[in-house]
Amino acid sequence: MIKPITEKIKLTFGDEAESVLNVLNYANEKHKGMLRDDGSPYINHSIRVAELVIKYKKSKNASMIYKGSLLHDVIEDTYSSYRELSELFGEPVASLVMELSTAKYATHCFGKADYLSRKMQNMTPYALNIKLCDRLDNLQHLKACTPEKQTRTINDTKVIISYLLKNRELTQSQLAVIEDINKEIAKFENNK
Repeated sequence: MIKPITEKIKLTFGDEAESVLNVLNYANEKHKGMLRDDGSPYINHSIRVAELVIKYKKSKNASMIYKGSLLHDVIEDTYSSYRELSELFGEPVASLVMELSTAKYATHCFGKADYLSRKMQNMTPYALNIKLCDRLDNLQHLKACTPEKQTRTINDTKVIISYLLKNRELTQSQLAVIEDINKEIAKFENNK
């Protein structure tokens, strides 16, 4: 999936394309050998999330958001650190990725849905857009997961979305992602 996206990145980001491609290559290297539940390379998920973010969120900071999307799981799932990301790609990108990283110990203490609900309530708008697009991509590729993971993901998503709608002011782009998340849930539940 990397080769087709390379040309799109060059067209989309112009002068900033090289720095975006550096992030893509870094994320690809860090996720090397990691597979999603459907057996596809993990980087495909990161690329899809980045593409969803750009689809829903138009911004003058598009390259930074795209980079954060590509890297959204590297601190959490690989041997990458905030410091390394900061040195390689700058503090804004590293901070965004850090904000997106899940503290696994906290999910065990509080439960994943409760932890993520509260975390997402306090995220910056850019991070929340990425996290919602991450959730949307996970739902769009849920069929490859075990029935237990499907049920857990759907239930966690319902809790998170309900909490956000009640406790956070959301932007139009965030509401659009939530609308599509709800459509994915309904589609999945109707096809059971």
